Amino acid sequence: MRFAVVAGLITIAAAPATAQTAAISLDALAQDVVTHNPERQFYQRQIETAGVERDAAGRWADPEAVVEFGQRRAQDLTSGAVTGEGLTYAVSVVQPIEFGGRIALRRAIAERQVALARIGLQQFDATLAARARSLGYGLFAADEKAAAAREVAARMRTLARVLVSRDPAGPAPQLEAASLVAGAISAERSAASADAEANSILYELNQLRGAPLAARVRIIRPDMSLPALPSGQALAANAAQNNFELKALRAQFEQQGLRVDLAKKARIPTVSVGPYYDRARSDIRETNYGVRLSTSIPLWNRQAGDVAIEQGKQAQANATLINAERRIIRDVFDQAAQYEAKRDALTKWDGESPKRFAEAAADADRNYRLGAIPLTTYTQMQQSYIDAVNAVLDTRREALEALLQLRALNGGTPLAR
Repeated sequence: MRFAVVAGLITIAAAPATAQTAAISLDALAQDVVTHNPERQFYQRQIETAGVERDAAGRWADPEAVVEFGQRRAQDLTSGAVTGEGLTYAVSVVQPIEFGGRIALRRAIAERQVALARIGLQQFDATLAARARSLGYGLFAADEKAAAAREVAARMRTLARVLVSRDPAGPAPQLEAASLVAGAISAERSAASADAEANSILYELNQLRGAPLAARVRIIRPDMSLPALPSGQALAANAAQNNFELKALRAQFEQQGLRVDLAKKARIPTVSVGPYYDRARSDIRETNYGVRLSTSIPLWNRQAGDVAIEQGKQAQANATLINAERRIIRDVFDQAAQYEAKRDALTKWDGESPKRFAEAAADADRNYRLGAIPLTTYTQMQQSYIDAVNAVLDTRREALEALLQLRALNGGTPLAR
């Protein structure tokens, strides 16, 4: 009975570890990362904040209230005697009214700020999804590398044990066994490096999707096809239209132009209008009420400095936009060239190359056991199998990263021919 309880506890404790290893596709992984990323709420909050600023920008300035207290004394003009004395007070409430469309300009500036916040969220989502796909494929490639290296290491160690267990006829079997063990150690080191890379990728993925660091994920074999790209000019034109950075810079340039207009409109006086009421008491009681109107006189044009500052910022925004357009076009051609180079290399290699090398490595093992091939050919074939798997996976990963960079430059939209 005691053994049964302990066994049951072991079964219950081991169940979550098995359940935590989930198989997921790259698209589902990207969606999971974007949905559960903890940093995304910052960009959503930015949109809400910009919306509040937009609503506030369309409102009038707050009314101004003025309260005055004083003392009034009345004197006889002939004798100078005081004929009456008492308190006096005045109350007025005025509403500042702006002319020249300044409220509309401020609201338009705030509208651009909302657009910038939305562009920031879209860029964050696209960048995050691209990073998740890149890491997901890196995790898949690392697992594939580790599996191939372990397969070779296990094959070499098994063969080494077989050679040692036989009756040695001279030093050759012992030396061959030692060489096989050395090859197995090298393969195991490759597997350990791949496992370390997989763990590093997994930790970053778990942080991006808000999961515990120890959570395990297995990537379903992704689609290995690499699509053909449009021409470089078409890619550059699409990037110039869809790129998030360029959209943000254009919105900032338009926003700065509105700030220049607002600075110019600041020369138009603001008129404050509202009712007033005052009451005085001395020898008589006097009450006055009416409408008060006040404004400034734009005599010295102090706003010229503000206009010059805003115009300088507008010129700077335009220069930044032009520089970004050149850099992004250059990046598009660069990433497209890297993608095409990797894609051409993978096209020359058969998609079944890793599988054929695996079969060749297994066939070399059988032939070596039969004495048909020497040890040198056997070890070279096993190492070539590991190298071929690594080369195909690394080249495909580099091509995928270039493709994802192109998609990010294109605003996250697919690159259809």
